Amino acid sequence: MVVGGAALGAAALVGAKRIFFDGTFNEGKQAEMLKQLKEQQREIETKERASKLGDSDKTKFIVSLKEPVRLNLISPKDAQDLMRAVESGQMSIKEAIKMVQAVVESAKLQ
Repeated sequence: MVVGGAALGAAALVGAKRIFFDGTFNEGKQAEMLKQLKEQQREIETKERASKLGDSDKTKFIVSLKEPVRLNLISPKDAQDLMRAVESGQMSIKEAIKMVQAVVESAKLQ
């Protein structure tokens, strides 16, 4: 969990730096990603309470990383590290989603 947290923390800084200097992120994309992440988080929390998390939930999370990687908010390597942490059970999906949300929220709007 610590390794995943450190990796995503580094990704957040790199992503925020890229956004600040490149200006490739806009408010509409940020709002849409945040909306999707919040919906996914609600679903995960509901399933966690009911003890019904499955592989499809992990897959949804992994697919949701595509856009932040495409927009250079998270490096491909950091996304892979995060996926491994979730798949191995070192990090819960809920915590991983929160970390991605923090990266997206910290991105400078252009």
